[in-house]
Amino acid sequence: MQKQTRPLSECIADYVSAVSAGDFARAYRGILSALMKFKSAWETVHPEDTVGALYQGYMDMSFVAVLPAALADRRLKISLVFLHETGLFTLWLTAGNRAIQKRVSDALKHVPLGKYSLCTLEPGVDAIIALDLPKPYRFDEPEQLTKDLLQAAEVFLSDMTALVGSITQENA
Repeated sequence: MQKQTRPLSECIADYVSAVSAGDFARAYRGILSALMKFKSAWETVHPEDTVGALYQGYMDMSFVAVLPAALADRRLKISLVFLHETGLFTLWLTAGNRAIQKRVSDALKHVPLGKYSLCTLEPGVDAIIALDLPKPYRFDEPEQLTKDLLQAAEVFLSDMTALVGSITQENA
């Protein structure tokens, strides 16, 4: 995933130049702010759920994970992820560990997934199911962006709860 074609010193010089221009830092703050507003909104609307801290990442991805009460007994979470390289928000169904991820993924292979598809399990892949949210995102309208992200996450959670509910506990 990491591209190491240029010397690190050149990369850092470009980074410093982009940050000093001002737009880079403003954009990064805007992404993190959108995730924090989502986190706060989810905690307000769904106080029964456990919401993790903001993971800022290394400009590969930044995310907020939610352990919904509806999925807690199976140790499954949903995450709102921002992929920096593509500029996409995506929703992931994730698991508490790799063993659970594999068990649930294997069990879901036998379930009609509708508009969803399973992610290929390989090193570095944390999602069992991923859904890219369509652009454009309303970063200049933070309240609307939060509302859009919250609504998409709630629909995704409902769908994931139904899918996971269709597999037996011993298979997942």
